Amino acid sequence: MPKHPAVPAALLLLALSPPLLGETRVSVPLLVDRVHLEALMAEALGLDESGHGVLESDACNRLVLSDLALDAAEQGLQLSLALDATTGVELFGRCRGPGSVASRLQLEMKPGIHADGGAVVFQPDGAELRRPDGSAGLLSRPSRALAESLVVPRLEGVMVDVEGLLAAFDDLIEGFSPSPVGLAPRLSERGRLIDVAPDPGGLRAVIGFAVQRPTREPEHAALPEPVLAPEEQLEWQRVEDELDGFVTVLIARMAGQVDDRDLQLGFLSLLLETRQRIAEALVVDDPESDPVRELFLEAWTGLRPLLARLEPMDVADDQDLRLAGFIAAGDALAAVDALGPEFGLEISREGLRRMARLLMAGEAPVSFTPLPLAEDETLRRLFGLTPGGPAIDRRLPSLEWWQQILPLAHANVLPLAESLRGVVARPANLDDYLDRVGQLLDEIHQEHMDGGSRIPAEHQELFQPLVRATAWRESCWRHYVGPVDQPRVIRSSVGAIGMMQIMGRVWRGMYDVNRLEAELEYNIAAGIGILEHYLVDYAIRRGEHEHPGGADNLVRATYAAYNGGPRHLSRHRTADTPASLRAIDERFWREFEQIRSEGWPPVADCFSIAE
Repeated sequence: MPKHPAVPAALLLLALSPPLLGETRVSVPLLVDRVHLEALMAEALGLDESGHGVLESDACNRLVLSDLALDAAEQGLQLSLALDATTGVELFGRCRGPGSVASRLQLEMKPGIHADGGAVVFQPDGAELRRPDGSAGLLSRPSRALAESLVVPRLEGVMVDVEGLLAAFDDLIEGFSPSPVGLAPRLSERGRLIDVAPDPGGLRAVIGFAVQRPTREPEHAALPEPVLAPEEQLEWQRVEDELDGFVTVLIARMAGQVDDRDLQLGFLSLLLETRQRIAEALVVDDPESDPVRELFLEAWTGLRPLLARLEPMDVADDQDLRLAGFIAAGDALAAVDALGPEFGLEISREGLRRMARLLMAGEAPVSFTPLPLAEDETLRRLFGLTPGGPAIDRRLPSLEWWQQILPLAHANVLPLAESLRGVVARPANLDDYLDRVGQLLDEIHQEHMDGGSRIPAEHQELFQPLVRATAWRESCWRHYVGPVDQPRVIRSSVGAIGMMQIMGRVWRGMYDVNRLEAELEYNIAAGIGILEHYLVDYAIRRGEHEHPGGADNLVRATYAAYNGGPRHLSRHRTADTPASLRAIDERFWREFEQIRSEGWPPVADCFSIAE
């Protein structure tokens, strides 16, 4: 894991020649999108929601305004506005004049920076009237004078006020600074606008600030960092949980606001990848590493380009530049961290909440923890999962107590799932055990297909052996391990649960974490849903079957994503895939082929009579 994830040079302007000893200036972009600017100008002109407005100087002279548009120009923004001008004078109680004249006003809005650096201001310049189609032509002098007297003064008052955003921006930088007084990279110059220029998407402003290089007392410099105490380790995990919740809330909000499936899946892939990395970080015991900071910066590196795609969509109710400010703040944090270890960020729960409030304002939660463990219908819909979770109902019938505690001995009177509840596979029961698991996998698979699977018909025959092979590769068809009289649910070192080895931290919200452990049938149904998600929304959608290998690639890619997350989708055909992962994929493929041809897994690979 890199210490300092790369930050695109086009996004960060670092003046590494400090103006003062120990001070470094940092600059980050702030995009003010065209939709926001058009809304400000429409408001200044008094246009209503339909884009129409009326300006009057007196009863006989008025302008009807409509069709406001902005485009980038060489020195600023080109504003175009349809006008219907009525001019005249009042004589004997009636307006006398040429009547209404249709035209189009064009002028350049030259941007500048207010003296205090807290706003973009505009100077209208070069106003001219054209024919309604935009072509040049002679128009009445009264119409021109009316437009210049009523429209231009209003546009001179247009201002993009970012004072509040900059204050929140400064607080955020301070909030992510290390807490010891002598070590904090405190702002020596608070954020202000230092440049602005036209951009195809609107205006590209630049926020500049300066940070003071942290100082450390010489006598403390060589002291080793003490090992974390138990209460500090617990606090560290709480911050990781807070980061998990922070990323989840933001991604669910952003993905839910767009109708672009590819962009939604980009957000959801990042969510799964970030959660997976957090789950892995929780089991790393390295007091010299800072996984929370690295995870935050890594998540930002993935989130930043997705947010940039959101900006021109006008989806985030960005009238107060929340999205633009949020992006700029994230860039600033990455830029500060990139200056070197002594400037390194300290990710705190309060810092994450401050950052969330930049985007969500009053809708930001007080805390992102504790993490919810039950199903979240919003997340399930975004992932394309069946509403309400797996429809499994295999309640235990009325049985004698001795039938319930010896399920395999009385399997003929029990539903399949109940006959396997708490059963540990052993040589004495192995044939019967594996036969029942195979039947249960097929039964739940068929329920899933009957319930409205999204798998195209031409690929459905791959799915049943894929389900069986995945369950075999992940757990050898086991949900319980340990002594026969004290069974426990199988769990991996990173927290993957049960027969389908589903990571509860990664899939929480999409599935109920407690049920994944308590209910074998729910665990299997969840694994089947996840496999379909990776097969349909990733492997098929991204055309894995169009590469050499054809439809078999869909199986390989789906399992690779299931095993390692969405970014592992194409690892089966990538030359630089680590040998350990390649071995996992090849072993899975051998097992899949045997199950597809024989319907039965290679039992000897997992179980032997000597056990």
